[in-house]
Amino acid sequence: MTLLAIALALAPYWSVHIDFPVDRVAFEGLDRQFNTAIREFYAANQLEPPPSFTFVTAGGHYYGLRPRASLADFDKPSPPELRTKTAPISEETHKTLREHHSEIWHLDREMTTATELAPRRYAILRSDFVPPPKDGEYNAAMKQLVHDLAGVDVIAFFSTYGNGSYRYLLLSDAPIKVRTLKKLAETRDVVITEIALQ
Repeated sequence: MTLLAIALALAPYWSVHIDFPVDRVAFEGLDRQFNTAIREFYAANQLEPPPSFTFVTAGGHYYGLRPRASLADFDKPSPPELRTKTAPISEETHKTLREHHSEIWHLDREMTTATELAPRRYAILRSDFVPPPKDGEYNAAMKQLVHDLAGVDVIAFFSTYGNGSYRYLLLSDAPIKVRTLKKLAETRDVVITEIALQ
């Protein structure tokens, strides 16, 4: 199993950072510098870097996800020496952004059918926005929908600290067509153009 697969199997929470750059070329160059600085820091200290993965949507949003074992893990700062290396890069990165924010996603194991997050030929990020009175009905209907899927792996999250949406990574080697629950949720599907392990 890959590091990411192991993390996926274990991590109930994920820190999610979402960037929407104005200048994608500059952003991607700085992002490579940022990730290189992290890898070099952990290699120099003979430590395994924390697993993470990124994906990019067709609309130009960049998602960075890192697994967390508990909510308490969000309070643990990165080492000061690492922050010293990455802070100037982050400052330059912010100049390339139209907007950015962070969320916390909670893994929904019951709705997750994938055993690992591996690049597939097709990928979609689905966001379902559900009015609170319909949560119970929505969950029952979504469980049935996921159960009935063939050839599509699902990684399911709930945006615990974010916009309160249900998030699904839909992964397949064939074109993805998954029906929506129109009477229970407002659904937004966005094509994912890249997925990478950092």
